[in-house]
Amino acid sequence: MKAVPVTGVIVIWQLFSIHTTHSTKVWLPQVDFADSSNWVPARVPSPQQTIVFPSKLNALVSLPAGIMTVSSLVLPQQGGLLFPEHSFSLNVVSQDPSSLSVAVFKAPGRTPYYSGNNWATYDEQRLARQAPNAAVPHAERVPCQYETVVFETGKSMPKPIDMQYHESIEVGNVRFGDTFEGLDNFHNFLSSELGQLLFYNAEDTLIRQGKCASAEKCPCQEERQMDAICSNERCAVPHCLSPIQPSGHCCPICGSVLRVNIAQFPGVFNLQSFTDKLRRKIASSDVDVADVEYHIGIDRSMGANVVQLIVVDKGEYGERSVQMMNSLRPFFEKQFASGFHITHAGQPHTPLEGGQVFTFVLLSLIAVSAFFTVLYVYYYDNLLVPRLRAAVRNRQFFTTPFVFARFHPNSDTDGLSVDVNFPSDGQLPEEECEQSSATVAAVEDRHASSFNNPMYEKPTPKADPAAEAFDDVELCVK
Repeated sequence: MKAVPVTGVIVIWQLFSIHTTHSTKVWLPQVDFADSSNWVPARVPSPQQTIVFPSKLNALVSLPAGIMTVSSLVLPQQGGLLFPEHSFSLNVVSQDPSSLSVAVFKAPGRTPYYSGNNWATYDEQRLARQAPNAAVPHAERVPCQYETVVFETGKSMPKPIDMQYHESIEVGNVRFGDTFEGLDNFHNFLSSELGQLLFYNAEDTLIRQGKCASAEKCPCQEERQMDAICSNERCAVPHCLSPIQPSGHCCPICGSVLRVNIAQFPGVFNLQSFTDKLRRKIASSDVDVADVEYHIGIDRSMGANVVQLIVVDKGEYGERSVQMMNSLRPFFEKQFASGFHITHAGQPHTPLEGGQVFTFVLLSLIAVSAFFTVLYVYYYDNLLVPRLRAAVRNRQFFTTPFVFARFHPNSDTDGLSVDVNFPSDGQLPEEECEQSSATVAAVEDRHASSFNNPMYEKPTPKADPAAEAFDDVELCVK
C-alpha cells in the first residue's frame, strides 16, 4: 500500500480561527461526508471502495480527517473537495476487479435563504441551538436585520443556498465558520469561485447592514422581505372554525393571540423582564405547558408598537391554547387596566378538501335526482306503478306477458295464454261442443296468420267453385 497523487481539480482550503461571541441565527442544512443518507447505497464508504463524486456536484464537501483508503477516486468537474487542516492522508490501493464495490455521493440540492425551516436561534454562551416552534412568526424565523448570521464549517459544509435573485439582504453581521467575518468579506466571498458553489442566484444580491441594531426599536423584517419569506412557505388548512393570522405569520393558524400596546405599560417597558414574568405565569397555569407552544415578541410592522403573545396547541388542535390564554386573563386585566385584545380561533373544525367537496356534491345530485324521479313516477305516471305492483304480487320478476307466458300451457292469469290441450270428443260436455269447435277454429286461424313468412309460405291453391258450395259441418254426437 502506498500513497499516490490523485489527478483532478481539488480545492484545498485552510481554516483559521476567529473568536467572537454573539447571539445569532445559524444555518441548519449541512452536507456531511459521514452522513449515510448522502450515499448510494445508503451507507458510509468502507475502506478500499471506489468513491465516485458526480460530475456536477455543485457544492463543497469536507473530507474526513485521518487516513482515507480507496481503490479509486472519481472527482467532480463542478464542485470542491476540502481537505482537513491537520492529519489527512489519501491512500489508493489496487483491487481485484471482481471484488470492486462502488459508493456514489449524491449531489445535494439547493434550499432557499428565506425559509424559516432552515434556521435556528443559537446561543453561543450556552452552545445551544433552538429551532423555531409553530408559534414563532415566519418573519422572525429567518435572520432579522439586527441579528448575526452564522454558516458553520468544519466536519460538514453548508448545503447550497439559493438567494433567489433577491435585491438585497439586510443583517447585522455574517460569519462563515472560522474563516472570515464581516459583511464586506462576505460580499467578496459571494463573487469568488468557492462562493458561487455555495450561494446560487446571488450575482445581483447586495449584502447590507440593517437599518436598526435593536430589536426593541425596529421591526425584524421590512415588507419586501415578507413577500420573499412567504413565497417559500406552504400553508396547511387550519382545523379550526375561525383561524387567526398574527402579524408576521404567512399562514392562518389555530390558537390564541394577545395584543397590547406598549403605551399601556406603566413606566419604561422592558421586554426581557415582561417575558420572564409571563413565562412564570404560563408555567403555573392550569394547562400543562407541554401541551402548548408560545412566542412573545414585539410587532413593529406598519408603524405598530405592540407586544404580541401567540399560543398554539402542540400537535392537533384541541383548544388547549384557548384554555391557556383564558387562564392568563386575570393577569392581563391586572397588568393592563386600560385594555388589551385577545383573539381565539374557535372550536375545532375539519373543513372539506377538494376531493371531498366533489364527492359530496356528486352524491347530493344523485340523491336529489332519485327523489324527484320517485316523486314524478308516483304522482304522474299511471302505468309504471300498477305494473310494478302486479309484478310484485304475482312474483313475475323475470317474465313478461309477451315473451314467456304465451308458451305456458295452463296460464289463465294474464288473459293472453291459450290452452292447446283439448280433451277427447267423448269427454267433452254436450253444452260445450259448439263453443269448443268455434274456439278451435279461431285458434287455427290465428296460428295460421301469426307467423306468416313470405320466404317459407306456400302458395294458396285456387278454390274450387264446386267445393265452395258445400260447408263443413262438425256434428256433435251425444
